[in-house]
Amino acid sequence: MPAASGASSTSMNTRNSFSSSWVGSSPSRQSPVRQSPQRNGLRSSRGSLLSDSYESPTRKLQLEFTNILSHSDREFHKKLDQDAAERARLHEEQLARAAREHQRVMEEATREMERIKLEEENERLRKAAVQEKEIQRLKEQKMREQAEAQQRQLEAKLREEQAAREAAEKQRRLQEAAEKARAHKEQEEAAKREKEEDERRAREAAAVPPPPVAKPQPVQALPTPSAPAVAAPVPASAPLAPSAPSADIVEVHKKYLTLHRSMKEFRKQFLAAHKAPTDPLKSLIGDVRRNLNKRMGQITVDVADSKKTIKSIREECFDKAISAGGPMIDIRPYLISHQITNDADAQYPQLLLYLWVMFEKYLVKQWAHEAPKEDGRIITQLSLIAASLYLDTKYMCMGTVTMTDTLLAKLHRICPMLFGIRGNTTTNRAGLGLDKVHPNDDAEHNAYLQRMTGVGAGYAALTHRKFAQKPPAIPISEYWRAVVLICNTPAEALYPAHFMTLQGLLRDNVRKFLATYGVAAKAVLRRATFDLPNRVPEPRAGVKEERPGLHAAAGSVKTLPDVWHAKENINIR
Repeated sequence: MPAASGASSTSMNTRNSFSSSWVGSSPSRQSPVRQSPQRNGLRSSRGSLLSDSYESPTRKLQLEFTNILSHSDREFHKKLDQDAAERARLHEEQLARAAREHQRVMEEATREMERIKLEEENERLRKAAVQEKEIQRLKEQKMREQAEAQQRQLEAKLREEQAAREAAEKQRRLQEAAEKARAHKEQEEAAKREKEEDERRAREAAAVPPPPVAKPQPVQALPTPSAPAVAAPVPASAPLAPSAPSADIVEVHKKYLTLHRSMKEFRKQFLAAHKAPTDPLKSLIGDVRRNLNKRMGQITVDVADSKKTIKSIREECFDKAISAGGPMIDIRPYLISHQITNDADAQYPQLLLYLWVMFEKYLVKQWAHEAPKEDGRIITQLSLIAASLYLDTKYMCMGTVTMTDTLLAKLHRICPMLFGIRGNTTTNRAGLGLDKVHPNDDAEHNAYLQRMTGVGAGYAALTHRKFAQKPPAIPISEYWRAVVLICNTPAEALYPAHFMTLQGLLRDNVRKFLATYGVAAKAVLRRATFDLPNRVPEPRAGVKEERPGLHAAAGSVKTLPDVWHAKENINIR
């Protein structure tokens, strides 16, 4: 240690000083140890008496004084060593106390940090609890508001149903009064027709040409549901409509086929014009088409789900098509039942027209997909969605002209017998919508018949769909016309598709049809389910049918009265 080193150096300096003081002294003052070896040897040989004779009192004093100094020197250095050790001990104790103080400060700092973290965590949990409580309150408030809105809608619906029942009861009483007033007139007309029929048969038997008198007219379409005409029962031997449809029917059919071709050409040109990756409408066109196809496949019998689907179709597809802007098109070539003279009024968004084309494609596909099910409620929901969209003024041209002509063009193309078109499935397959069905492929033919059933059911549901203060998208008189046109088809022009379409038209809509037209509807139903199937010849054993599947299809229509009687307690016999 430094203190010990200092003590040692002091001792050495003391010794050196004493030694140097002896160098110049006389031989009598020098220590015996420092004498030369010869002297020491002489002293040894002479003995102790001779050495003592040279010792002097001064020498002894000097030796004693030297011993005293040495002892004092040792004591001094010993004390220095003890002081140094004490200082070292104190220094170590101070270091130990400093280490303990440092450890204490570190522990307190750690505890303070943990306390702060705990307070922060508690504050976070408190805020999360407050936020969760607020969210729960908002959810409960929203649920209460929804419940109140649903209650209001239910009350409004009940009021509407009550008003509808009262109006139906009033209409029924008026119809009964009108039927009673016309009963006598109907009997006279029936007797007159029987007389004319007897005269015609007599002339035919005598090979005499008939005179130019008015022919007995088949059942025709009613003008309006409010004043139905009562159809007289038509005997099985009554004259049938001619093999070829009327010129007016054919002319209208050709217009709709031309419109369908224009729609296909427009769709191709529209997609080609916006296929560039940099085109601003390219991604939107794909999005609305995919969303529309997805939503159309999500329709169920649940009314709440249907409302959500209608809302999604509006917001994700049709509203986007309107808000996106884009190029406009003259809509007049795509309208048949309406005329627009002003060029400015005829401007219509191209994207919205494209969306209508795709909507009708997906609608017919879903009708065909749901056709095999015994319950036609999903087809009804699909037609409800279609009617609500067609009747929405936002999607109309000028807010008044509906786009139902584009749907009718699609139906004229794939199901022409719905509009009275006849033909031969061998020579005029395209005219009957069979051009894409292989004549020898049973699977394709069955899929075609299933599609005809779905189209008939969807068309019927669309014509029967009514909304408050709005006319129907397609008048119910067109439903009457479609049933009657199929019933007036001659036996030689009947094919399985006629009966499958008729089955779709009648199966799930008999109650609404009777409620609208009363006795006249019952007469048409008897004509469709009794007289028409009976005109199909029975298949003969061992003879191949000229029109395969015709008898089976007619049988499916013939069983409908039994189904109505069993399920709905409706008797049309």
